[in-house]
Amino acid sequence: MLFEPRSPRPPRSSRPAPSAPRPAADVVPALPARLRYTWNNSPHPVLRAARRVVDDAPTRVRAVVSRERHGRLDIAYVGLPAGRANILQLLEQQRGALGMSTGRREHALVAWRDLARGVLPPADLVVVGAEAGRLAGLPSDRSVTAPFRIHLTVDIPARLDDLEQRISKRERWQFRRDRARHDWAWTQDATPRALEFFYRRMHLPTMASRHGDRSRTEPWPVARHAILPHGTLFFLTDAGRPVAGVLCHWSADRTTLTTRLLGVLDGDERHYRDGAFKAVYHHLLHWAREQGVPRVDFYGTEAFVSKGIFQWKRRLGPRVELPPNHFSTKRIRLYPRRDTPALRDFLVANPLLAHQQDGSLAPVYFTDDERPPRLDLSARCPGLPSPHTVPLSAFFEGLPTPAPVTP
Repeated sequence: MLFEPRSPRPPRSSRPAPSAPRPAADVVPALPARLRYTWNNSPHPVLRAARRVVDDAPTRVRAVVSRERHGRLDIAYVGLPAGRANILQLLEQQRGALGMSTGRREHALVAWRDLARGVLPPADLVVVGAEAGRLAGLPSDRSVTAPFRIHLTVDIPARLDDLEQRISKRERWQFRRDRARHDWAWTQDATPRALEFFYRRMHLPTMASRHGDRSRTEPWPVARHAILPHGTLFFLTDAGRPVAGVLCHWSADRTTLTTRLLGVLDGDERHYRDGAFKAVYHHLLHWAREQGVPRVDFYGTEAFVSKGIFQWKRRLGPRVELPPNHFSTKRIRLYPRRDTPALRDFLVANPLLAHQQDGSLAPVYFTDDERPPRLDLSARCPGLPSPHTVPLSAFFEGLPTPAPVTP
C-alpha cells in the first residue's frame, strides 16, 4: 500500500516531533479549523480590515529582550505577537550564526504612547512589529522599515523554454543532474488517507528535523479541513516510492496555487542531499505550466536576504510581493541603539528588503570601512531594483559607542 498509515520513524533530531493525528480519529469539527485558516489567510478586504483593527487595538504590547550570553548583542522585539515566533526567533538564529548565543529572555509590557515618545526597550537593536499606520506614529530617524513578511511568486509562462530561462543556470544544471540519477515521478493524490501519510510521515518529521523547537506549522485539523478541500496534494516518487510531498491551496479564482506544507520522507537529510526536496519545486512549476496555472506562490518568509529559504527560492525566478492576507499592511522597523562591533557585524551579515519612501521595496546592504557589503547574498529577483548600500557611519551617527564586550 503506497500510503500506509503507520507510525513514523523518529526524525533525525534530538527534539521530539510535534504530535501527529491518530489514524481515523479525526474528531475535531471542521468549522473551527476553517474559521482559523480564513482569519489568518483570507485576502478578502473586509476580513483583512477586521484583522487590522483587532491586531492594532491593544494600547500596551509585550516587549521581549533577548540577551546574548556574553552581552555582546542584545536584541529586543516589541509589538505584534506573531513577531515573537517569526521575527525574534529568526534574529536569534542570525545572531547565533555569528557565534553569539542566546542566554535568556526578559519580558515586559510597554505602552504604544511611550514607544511614540522614543522610549524603547534596553537593547543594542530594537525591532518593532506593527501595522504600518501604527509605525507611522513612531520615530523614524536612524531606522529602517521592512515588510513583516513577503511572498515569492512565480508567473508561469506558456512555453517551457521561457520557464526554464527564469531559473538560474546553476539550479537548472543541478536539477537535471539529480533527475538523471533517480527514477522520479510526479503524482497527485488529494484523498484524506494520502494527506494523513504526508502529514505524519513527511511534514511533521521534516519540521522537527529542520527546525526543532522553533518549528511552526498548521495543525492537523487546518490541513485536513481548511487546506485540502480547497487545494491538492502532490508527491514526488522515486521508483514508485514517495520520498517528498507538498500540500497546496488554490486561490478562490484558481489562478494562484500556493505551497503550504512541505516535507520529505521521515525528515531524512539524504532527501535534501540527493535533490528530492528541490525537485518538488521544479516539478510543481512544470506541472503548473502544463495545466495552464498562471501563478505559483511559494508562500511567506521574512524580508531578510540572508535567510536560506530566500536564497534558495530566489533561484527559481520569483517576484517579491507583499502577502495577500493581513500581513500586507504589517511592517517591522529596526532601531540601532548602540554603535558596537557586534551590531555592525550583524547588520552587514543580514541585508534585508526595505520599504523606500514611495512604499516600494529595495535590497538594503550595510557596510563600513572594515566590512564590505554582503553582495554575495544576492537579492536579484524580477522587479527589484539594484541594491542600496548604507554606510554604517551615517546610520549610527550620534549613537553611543560603549566599550567592547569580550566573552
